[in-house]
Amino acid sequence: MRPTIRPPGTIALRKWLQRLHSWLGLSLGLVLAVMGATGAMLSFQDDIQARLIAPLPLRAGEAVLAPAVLLQRAALAQPGKAIARFEVDSDPTVPARISYVDKAAGAKERETVLLDRRDGRILGPLPAAALFDTVERVHRWLAMPGNGKGWGRIVTGSAAIALIVLALGGLYLRWPTKPRDWRAWLTIPPGRKGRWWWREVHLLLGGLMMAVYLLSALTGLWWSFDWYRGGVQRLLGAEQAEKAKARGKPDFALAWQGLDAATAGHSYQRIMLIVPENGAALRYRALPVAARHNRADDAVTIDGATGKVLATDFAAQRPSGAVIVASMFEIHRGAFFGLAGRIVLFVTSLSLPFFAISGVWFYLARRRMKRKGRARRVASVQPIATP
Repeated sequence: MRPTIRPPGTIALRKWLQRLHSWLGLSLGLVLAVMGATGAMLSFQDDIQARLIAPLPLRAGEAVLAPAVLLQRAALAQPGKAIARFEVDSDPTVPARISYVDKAAGAKERETVLLDRRDGRILGPLPAAALFDTVERVHRWLAMPGNGKGWGRIVTGSAAIALIVLALGGLYLRWPTKPRDWRAWLTIPPGRKGRWWWREVHLLLGGLMMAVYLLSALTGLWWSFDWYRGGVQRLLGAEQAEKAKARGKPDFALAWQGLDAATAGHSYQRIMLIVPENGAALRYRALPVAARHNRADDAVTIDGATGKVLATDFAAQRPSGAVIVASMFEIHRGAFFGLAGRIVLFVTSLSLPFFAISGVWFYLARRRMKRKGRARRVASVQPIATP
């Protein structure tokens, strides 16, 4: 059998990539590990919170309040706070969600509570909301000051770029001499023990998960860099239109009538209202009953002062580029590909700490071996005796 001889240029490239791989892993490996662990925790946030919400004990034939009436009562319940978001489900036993912002206190964070749809009474805070909000802040910008406008998103964006380089560079370093042999990709060579066995596990899992990590990194950059988001939108031909604006004080009853008129003939499982800080341009996001995921929703903007429809964007009418842009969050967390996609993203995200820890272990072991090698070479050199 002829031995496989790598050309000098390839050997030099491999050494350079090995150093780059180690440097990126050491400098940003901890950030990637934190992002992976928190991302795994967020994978099933909606399902966990839905399980924690107790259904309303409705009697047979008992009616619930209309969404507009609920909004009016919610505003009266907290007169010193502004309504930021409101969410109502087609299932009457599911409590409504409403988010307040205490502008008088200068607060910017939303406080989400549950509403009894029978009388508009506040039932209490959304279960585990504080926990998941903290996890999300850590995941997106490491909970650094400034939130999305601070340095945190630059650090996490740099870590996402590093993940792309680590995945592609690791694939090159992993490339076997017989790439068409499936055993070279999916098996561990016999005889590996200790650290060398774990190294093979590191390489094997990295190769299997490379495509998923590229997907996570490429979609994660969407929230880190405006230039990247704008470039993707132009590439897909789905540049974001300017948001509609309206003046005046919103009337929720009038606005909901405008929504009903704009969405006549459509059935929805959930409707979310987003209230702007200023003006009366109310944005509705209505999720159709047969929606593929949570972001495959219809968007309607209503002038809350007049009830006039300002803009509509129905999911079924979007071109493919706009579908990808609107679904970027669901692609990032795997829900775009169904439950299987979410499970795959959960496993790969949870594996990032393993790659960070094992990578540091291998680096320290190599340094230790190099020191021992230098010590042996020094000891092997005998001083020349002088007469």
